[in-house]
Amino acid sequence: MKKRILLLAMILLLQALPSYAQINNAGFEGGIHKDEQDYKKEKQYKEVIFVTGNPVVMYGKVKISIKDKKLTYDYVNMKSKDGSVTMKKHIEIDRIIESAEDIKQVVEENNIIKYKEEISDSIGNTYTLEDYQFHNSTIDDNQPIVNYYSGNWLGTKVYKVNDGEKKLSIDITGNIYGYDHFWGATETQKIKQYITQTDVIDDEIDWTGSSEINISFNRTKNMEYFDNLPYQTSFSGGYTLTEKKETVMVYDYDMPYFDKDGEIADVRNRGTATERFDTLPTQKKLYIPKFEDIKGIWSEWDIKRLAGLGVFDSSKKFFGPKLPTERAEFARWLSKAMQLVDKEDKPKRSFTKEEVNPPVFADVTNKNLDYEYIKAIKERGIMTGVGNGTFMPKGKLTRAQAVTIVIRSIGLERLAPNPPFTTPFKDDKDIPLWAKKSIYVANQINLARGNAGYIHPNDYMTREEAAAFINRFINYLQTELKKEYRDNIINYGL
Repeated sequence: MKKRILLLAMILLLQALPSYAQINNAGFEGGIHKDEQDYKKEKQYKEVIFVTGNPVVMYGKVKISIKDKKLTYDYVNMKSKDGSVTMKKHIEIDRIIESAEDIKQVVEENNIIKYKEEISDSIGNTYTLEDYQFHNSTIDDNQPIVNYYSGNWLGTKVYKVNDGEKKLSIDITGNIYGYDHFWGATETQKIKQYITQTDVIDDEIDWTGSSEINISFNRTKNMEYFDNLPYQTSFSGGYTLTEKKETVMVYDYDMPYFDKDGEIADVRNRGTATERFDTLPTQKKLYIPKFEDIKGIWSEWDIKRLAGLGVFDSSKKFFGPKLPTERAEFARWLSKAMQLVDKEDKPKRSFTKEEVNPPVFADVTNKNLDYEYIKAIKERGIMTGVGNGTFMPKGKLTRAQAVTIVIRSIGLERLAPNPPFTTPFKDDKDIPLWAKKSIYVANQINLARGNAGYIHPNDYMTREEAAAFINRFINYLQTELKKEYRDNIINYGL
């Protein structure tokens, strides 16, 4: 019995801690692999190396394992495309993870504890790693819907060349920027390497080189519409949810140029190249709604998308697009659109024991059909009620409330300037003070568009407007964050 209690306590403790990103998917040295979200299998792997004085892309597999806060990379069958260069490599890293629950942040430190690497080329040169100094630190900031993280690392690798007559050292610096949420994830690494080969006997530098390696891991979910070709059918078409993963490596190099005799020429070997992995998208057909009151209206496709995802109840004949949105409805729709509630998290109804699934708010008990969605929204700090411990589930949602809820969910309020300030909307004076920052940010990131220059903050948001707003939010998560974390940092125009 004591063991069961201890196990339950450990599970509850783990559930209470903020999550942290599985970062540096292929290591810290500029490699990429296929299907980067899978940590259980060997995956195809590529890495560009410069120890021979020329850029050489190595192909093989990598196996990543995480056990007892130790990160292990095993690189298997690594060789150049023509087989002239081979590499054996094994790295073990110790992870120190500290969590601050009150601010939902996680700090991770990585230090190398074991390494083995040997590179051989076709002309008989061997590069044996003799020393590897490495340190990395990353911080995760867990927002209600998005987990953001960033970090940096420093490393120095020293190789013995052949019998030790030459020494080759690589100084490595790196930065990492990333986010993760239900609709996608992007991680960008920027790595710089400075390479020096020295003659040990004469203590003179033979040659120097440098490289900059930019890497992006990306996972994106999209909704694509497909027509149903037969005319005599019960539906005209429907949406498919696709998920695609891609990994891209772009590297620039400035290396010595060796002539046909192996001597270093006066010119330099400079260039840029790209390597990538793409995975076949997964597909899932979505439900086909048959609302009888949305055909031809401006919000028809927004409603159909969310209904296909199961956000709206498609069993009903009418959607009621012009009706005002209720607060409980918006909590349910946002929870479903962002997958904040797992099926196993749904409460078991209890009419005898009040301590089971206690009220979320004074007016939201476990008898409320939206109990689990409102609970998830409250626990994440997305919607905090209307005061006096109440939520007012049947209350009508205003535009200002909807915008504040969404901006709070992604933690971007800090992008607003310090007050006093004004938004670009003509009815800025009507914006409640508590919504000013959120509406300013929503306009900056193109989530709050307004109408003819007006935001109408205190008007009730209709159900069709809520559908369009949530869809716009999903599109922001799918595309705009990816641009910010990939294209704007690496700028390689995919």
